[in-house]
Amino acid sequence: MIQHRQKGREPMIAGATACWSRKTLDDIADVYRAMPKGSEKGERGKCEDRAQATEEASTSLCLKRHLNVSAYPARDDELRECISVAKYKDQLTWNRTEQGEWWYWKGKPKGAGEMENSISIRPIGLHKYKQAGEILELEQQFFGKPDNNFIKRLNDRSKTFVQKVRRAMGTDPST
Repeated sequence: MIQHRQKGREPMIAGATACWSRKTLDDIADVYRAMPKGSEKGERGKCEDRAQATEEASTSLCLKRHLNVSAYPARDDELRECISVAKYKDQLTWNRTEQGEWWYWKGKPKGAGEMENSISIRPIGLHKYKQAGEILELEQQFFGKPDNNFIKRLNDRSKTFVQKVRRAMGTDPST
């Protein structure tokens, strides 16, 4: 969950994954149908469809103000994120101890996983993969044959993460 935005802004989960109940989906559809449209002004802290809107910020605001629904962190029992906010190879290098308290760490509990332990081995969503080739590469890394070239060309840290995910998801048998 991202909590680094300005004071008064609703926490949000970035666009990688949004998981809603059927009721929330039905109710927010009504809010979206009725929302004011066409403002040319910048961010105004309103639930509206406007130019230069940030989808995640607008969605978080509308959910909270109209349905009293807030974003909630998706972490496993070891405080690893189930939804990444960057490509996993990059996020696996983020070190709170050495790099300090920058935006990613704001609002995260002390003891939240760092580096190799920052992303759950049962991820729900991996952000920043948009091109068809990137998605197919992920599929091969997590579900392809265990000795495929997509895995072979990963750096050691990424390869270790992929192997843990494959075991946790049952792609490869436990060793």
